[in-house]
Amino acid sequence: MTNLGSLSRQGKSLATVIAASGSFLIGMLLPMEIWTNQQTTTKATTVKTATNTNQINQSTNNKETPLEVIKISSVVAKKINNTKQKLRELELKTFNFSVPKRFQSQTVKNVTLNSKQKVISLTFDDGPWNKTTEQILEILKKHNIQATFFVVGQHLNIRQEIGKKIVEEGHVIANHTWNHPSKSSKMSSDQIKSEIGRTADLIYKITGRTTNLFRPPGGVLVNGLADYAKERKHTVVLWSADSVDWYYRSAQKITKKVLNKASNGGIVLLHDGGGPRGHVVEALPNIIAGLKKQGYEFVTIPELLTIKDRELHQAELAKKRESEKQETKAKANKE
Repeated sequence: MTNLGSLSRQGKSLATVIAASGSFLIGMLLPMEIWTNQQTTTKATTVKTATNTNQINQSTNNKETPLEVIKISSVVAKKINNTKQKLRELELKTFNFSVPKRFQSQTVKNVTLNSKQKVISLTFDDGPWNKTTEQILEILKKHNIQATFFVVGQHLNIRQEIGKKIVEEGHVIANHTWNHPSKSSKMSSDQIKSEIGRTADLIYKITGRTTNLFRPPGGVLVNGLADYAKERKHTVVLWSADSVDWYYRSAQKITKKVLNKASNGGIVLLHDGGGPRGHVVEALPNIIAGLKKQGYEFVTIPELLTIKDRELHQAELAKKRESEKQETKAKANKE
């Protein structure tokens, strides 16, 4: 069994390297930018001195220096923000199937997006399963779509090659417990740790990937599983469009359910395992066609949360810039 403590230490070490890299880049950018502007200012001052000393005095009286400082700060701040964004993207690429920090230890049901770009996530639970999971993979491959598969540990243990194939074909693999306990009553601490930990270990052993995405069986949030997952910095992923394919055995009915519930930033719940899923295989091409007709593009859960993270980040930057602008204006009025 993979040592989770070792994995955690590796992740922390890598995070430390990334953070150090960010500090180094910012440290390099700041003096370089200030030095460049200092050189420019020095040259300009020399020219002014040679031309007319009174112009320098007039420039000082007009308080141009603060404007230069503001200009330098603006340029450096922009470079720092760009560097932070690149580091954030690097972190997401480095940690397998990771999500932005703001969504870790959170429960996500759907993501409200401001973008005009319409995106939606297809998710599949309870696999891997003989025949149906591979049929679903073939359909997704045909349409060049990546999805997120929440696997049950004991099913993955029996069908390891299918688990490998999920990852090899570019999909995200995530944790759906070992035995799929969906009862609402509180579980013991040891059972909770085993359900999530054993599955996480097996995912890593088979695919070489780690994940901090977790879906509680049945969407139950009160039996201790979701709380423990959050303690481990996992994102608890629910859904906004339930196909109800566990109840309806009609491909037409589950297609209609999904298309009626579709929304920008939505998360679709389907099942590739846990029982006969031929009706899901039959419905999937129609679901894809219907969602495309509505203008949707398909993304994985990490991609969906990254899109939202960028939106929130840009909004935060805009708010900060506006605040700084108002402060500068207020200071200028006082002077």
